[in-house]
Amino acid sequence: MTRASIHSWLAERQPEPPADLAVKLAECVDAAPDAVLAGDSLAEVIGALGTWLLQSVVDHPKSSYDAAMELLAADAFVTYAFEAASEEGSDVRGLATQLLTRVRA
Repeated sequence: MTRASIHSWLAERQPEPPADLAVKLAECVDAAPDAVLAGDSLAEVIGALGTWLLQSVVDHPKSSYDAAMELLAADAFVTYAFEAASEEGSDVRGLATQLLTRVRA
């Protein structure tokens, strides 16, 4: 999955996220390691962004505002993963299991 295709998909979301959150989502897509973007589907990649970001918050504590923005972005990515799965006709239950397994690891 390319960063450009993820940015494009995120830009099409309605309703649009608040401006600060949209900026944070874009920053996270740009900062994510290539391995995070290596999934087979958009839903899988967007979900991986969410779990990667959540792990980053746990591993690297930040100021309250920065941590809050990263947690909001992680939540948005996971929510968007389910939206993408629905659009793709993917197995939503399987995606949920996959994301929970990543978080527990």
